[in-house]
Amino acid sequence: WGDMISKCLDLAIMNRRWIAHRALGDKLSRWIIVYAYASKALLRGSSLGAADDVDGPGLVDRGILSCEELDALCDSPCWQPYFAIEMIRAVLVEAHKVPGGRGITFDETNKTHGQVFRCFDGVIKEMTALVGDNIRTRSSGLPSSYDLITIMSFYIFFGLASFVWSAGVGWMTPVIVATASFLTVLLIVMGSNLVDPFGFDKVDIPMEEFCETIEAQVHAIDERSRSGRYR
Repeated sequence: WGDMISKCLDLAIMNRRWIAHRALGDKLSRWIIVYAYASKALLRGSSLGAADDVDGPGLVDRGILSCEELDALCDSPCWQPYFAIEMIRAVLVEAHKVPGGRGITFDETNKTHGQVFRCFDGVIKEMTALVGDNIRTRSSGLPSSYDLITIMSFYIFFGLASFVWSAGVGWMTPVIVATASFLTVLLIVMGSNLVDPFGFDKVDIPMEEFCETIEAQVHAIDERSRSGRYR
């Protein structure tokens, strides 16, 4: 998520400094935010259009997505972060197609005009690679039978250990078994919570905060650009 935040903000800054077309710049900022929320939904095995997901309707309510865009996003068979990246690339193509090169800060006579797309493309490629990392992370979790196997092993081990240890330690057996089983249960519970670190538990990765950070920072970058105070 640290890489995702840095790449999203890097792209947002490049957008506001190098895309001269205001409407296209606004659209690009919106899809950067959508990329973050779509990545969060992907890691949770969900989507922005799922019945139990509040992010999709929330993006519509905040004006980041239109209802038509959300429907198109949900109807697409591809992973949603890739859809957002495709829209980002489409915006860049539109900016380069503006007559006279006026979609880019540097006009066509400037030798850096043709290099702008490469700069954007470099960041977008890294964002695309991060989606692949997220997919691998989601697909490589522990098996669903992890808890069942662990609990069964716990009861079998301590059930047999009680008989074996009683021959040597006598009346101390309940104390030793209780202490050891308590510590083992703590480890089992911790492991169960870490099986899916992208859920809603307090020990899980705070992806909501990460997405809110990206959204707030993109809006801050947009506001600085509109104010013109830091040109």
